[in-house]
Amino acid sequence: MKIILALDGGGIRGIVPATILDYLEKKINQIKGTKTIKIGSYMDLIGGTSTGSIVGSLMLLPCEENSSVPKYTMEKISEMYIEMGPDVFKSNLRHNIKTLWGLFGPKFPASNIEPELLQMLGHNKLKDLVRPCLFNSYDIDKRRANIYTNQDDGQKYSDYYVKDVVRGSTSIPAYFPPAYFNVGVEENTLVDGGVFANNPAMVSYIEAIKMSGNKKGRNKSPHNNILVISLGTGMSKRKSFPYMKSKKWGMARWVFPILDVLLSGSSEVVDYEMKKLFEAYGSPENYIRINPPLRYSTEPATNASKENITNLLKDSAAYIEENQKFLDDLAQRIVDLNI
Repeated sequence: MKIILALDGGGIRGIVPATILDYLEKKINQIKGTKTIKIGSYMDLIGGTSTGSIVGSLMLLPCEENSSVPKYTMEKISEMYIEMGPDVFKSNLRHNIKTLWGLFGPKFPASNIEPELLQMLGHNKLKDLVRPCLFNSYDIDKRRANIYTNQDDGQKYSDYYVKDVVRGSTSIPAYFPPAYFNVGVEENTLVDGGVFANNPAMVSYIEAIKMSGNKKGRNKSPHNNILVISLGTGMSKRKSFPYMKSKKWGMARWVFPILDVLLSGSSEVVDYEMKKLFEAYGSPENYIRINPPLRYSTEPATNASKENITNLLKDSAAYIEENQKFLDDLAQRIVDLNI
């Protein structure tokens, strides 16, 4: 059975899935009686959108050239996230004045995120990652969804730099400028993959079927052979948009609310589809969705203040404490499937 890990988008709230994966990784090491296992090596494919592409790519970086051993523990990835967040979502007065606080330009400059991605991901290419991967972006020039994977036919994307692909996957419209880069003659003009798949569980599942050689229907029930673990970035109390206010809004007022609706709505639809799909084939236990409630953090996904990061860590710890047996059983299941 293949294990697929799908990681949602959600800005600084990527701390939540990273913390939960840290717990699972430590539990797996406890079960195995070691301290050296990185959970990324136990996954058959990791898919990520936006902030999920950062977590997923860090999980799959090789410890050295041509190695199949991941470089980072989840504890280290969580620490990196906490350190990186305030720089990525840092307010820049000069930029704010130039763009009139995001009215005539992206809310954050590319210089906030690009050096951070280079520092974390270096010059690794998709083909260097230790396991199969899948990261989403949308090409606004070619008007198509791009599914970047190191397992595609002809290895089309294998020579792409991870930092470039992740930059594209994290380019939230209106928050960051689109990513632009060339690979050979191929131009890429990308915005956040969350505009079509903020929850990458479905596209990751389809990719896993392709990897299993099921394109021609050789296995009519792939649901029995694939475990999908879908990790969200937490459910906060959503801001409502009452009719009496929203009916008067024009284009400018709708920019940020519509992004919020699109990102959360697409995640919910994918979760619903995955549940029904696996239920229909009699394998509901092979689709696991983890999306903790956020009780302490009530801030937007771009708030990387110390207070909000602390609250996100408290929310993660509360979920782990309240669901310890479920997570312990999941860690045991991951171990059993890797024997």
